[in-house]
Amino acid sequence: MKNKAFAIRFIAAIFIFLFTYTALSKLFDFTSFKNVLHQSPLIGKMSLIVAWALPLIELATSVLLFFQRSRLVGLYVSLALMIVFTVYLMYMILFTPNLPCSCGGVLKQMTWQQHVWFNLFFTGLAAFSIWLTRQKSQQEPKILLQ
Repeated sequence: MKNKAFAIRFIAAIFIFLFTYTALSKLFDFTSFKNVLHQSPLIGKMSLIVAWALPLIELATSVLLFFQRSRLVGLYVSLALMIVFTVYLMYMILFTPNLPCSCGGVLKQMTWQQHVWFNLFFTGLAAFSIWLTRQKSQQEPKILLQ
């Protein structure tokens, strides 16, 4: 059980780093991030809203992951974000492959295909950590209050 708890905390820490890093990268280069989003056929006119909402959601997810009581919710949000990001990337590869990446930090250096594999890995990691968390909670003794 201690190994599961450590693995869950470690995976949460990886996601906290990932989401905090990418959110801050987007905020520090906000104008460029917003402009690339504006060029996206899916986002376009909503680029200003998405440009603010996305880093704030990533930071909020990091906060959820930090605390044990909200960690499972944070893991579900992480999974949802990774699925949305991956679907968006796949759409971009299929329909607008020449658009620059709107990702934050060093992730900009990846090709679209590399980024899909990166996201699929983290999607799997989020799903695995949710499974681990649920397994761990089923093994913990339940105390009934009378």
